[in-house]
Amino acid sequence: MLRQHGLVLHPFKRILLPTRNLHYDRITASEFPHTMSGLNLKVLISGGGIAGSCLAYWLSRTRHNISITVIERSPSPRPTGQCVDIRDQAIEIIKLMGLEKQIRDKTTQELGTTLLGRSGKPVATFMGTDNFTAEYEILRADLSKLFLDATDKLNNVKYIYGDQVTSLEQTEKKVNVTMASGARESFDLFVAADGSTSRTRAMFLDAETLKDSYHLLGQYIAFFSVPSEPTDGRLWQWYNRPGGRCVMMRPHRTSETRGVYLCITMPAHGQRDPVVEAAMDKGTDETKRMLHDYFKGHGWQTERLLKGMDECDDFYMARAATVKLPKWTNGRAVVLGDAAHATFGIGTSLAIEGAYSLAGAISEMENVDQVSSALQKFEDSFRPKTTEDELPPFYPQIAFPNTSTGLFVLNSFLWFASTSRLYKLLGLLFANGGEAKWTLPAYEWTKV
Repeated sequence: MLRQHGLVLHPFKRILLPTRNLHYDRITASEFPHTMSGLNLKVLISGGGIAGSCLAYWLSRTRHNISITVIERSPSPRPTGQCVDIRDQAIEIIKLMGLEKQIRDKTTQELGTTLLGRSGKPVATFMGTDNFTAEYEILRADLSKLFLDATDKLNNVKYIYGDQVTSLEQTEKKVNVTMASGARESFDLFVAADGSTSRTRAMFLDAETLKDSYHLLGQYIAFFSVPSEPTDGRLWQWYNRPGGRCVMMRPHRTSETRGVYLCITMPAHGQRDPVVEAAMDKGTDETKRMLHDYFKGHGWQTERLLKGMDECDDFYMARAATVKLPKWTNGRAVVLGDAAHATFGIGTSLAIEGAYSLAGAISEMENVDQVSSALQKFEDSFRPKTTEDELPPFYPQIAFPNTSTGLFVLNSFLWFASTSRLYKLLGLLFANGGEAKWTLPAYEWTKV
């Protein structure tokens, strides 16, 4: 390991990382401390986002002696990310992690949601956590950093940035992995937590399992930050126009910036816009030029936001999609989070809950030969949770109409729902009906 001017030269890739994060250093399996009773396991997690870092934390809380490597193809922790929320049993998990106060301190302080008409005046407003806004709204980058910090002090966790898995081969006893850097290593367990467009799940799940699992929703979303203005307030502002165009602004934790979302929605699932696709393929500059063309003269504050887009440093654009796999595991490998079950609205909570549940299944193993059965036990117990709140087949098109008539119907319905408080009654009916929901399993954890 080379250290120069307070930096570490990473051995896998020629990138410099701060020496204060000593767990970024390359550590051999024999160098991990084995102070607890339990099995000796080596685990590789592909993806350093919410699911991957949360899993690393909970694996460290098992009674086993687990050496955990998290590999992330980004050259550093990603500093960007849209607003996400934490709901249901995921709230209990962050409390168990001792992170509730830190997360509350970093929430966006969003007070509610207002939908705007053509003139930019409110059509319908939903305050508090009545509908759109959750109690725990936080930027993805802030949440990821909290999870990374939670593993920062753990000697048995290391992060490798700027590298990725290129091939994977399973034997009865091991998972043999080759990295883009040329490094090769064997593990007892491999976890693909690299998002909805996972590059690694196809390395261990067959073509039949993967067939039609990635489902485009017919929507593109660009995200970036702009400087705040005094009149912006603390509401999520939602401005639809015909043609499936939508501009949104949401509060950030700090008062200096706002999150902006530019949405382009096609009339149906699976449809692509060839102009948008071509621009995205050519990179950020061409994508921004395309967005100028699509949103020019859109009204409200669009011109201000397009100017801010040109000057921002956190722009990205993605295709909205869901992932639904009939099988998550194969041998000693498993998909986790969005790589297994990407969805809208509850994806972050599912990632947290899934990481906790997977670590719990591993914690109950009695020998290393039980890895495969532990992964299957995780899938069998957690899969019902992922089907509780599936998207309706007409979303997102119903919320982002392509026609003036559709937009009029949507605005009229939301106006009536907000003024009559109908949405509160509907919420109570759905909350009290249906089958009992998934409950958080109890496992034996050690102290960190």
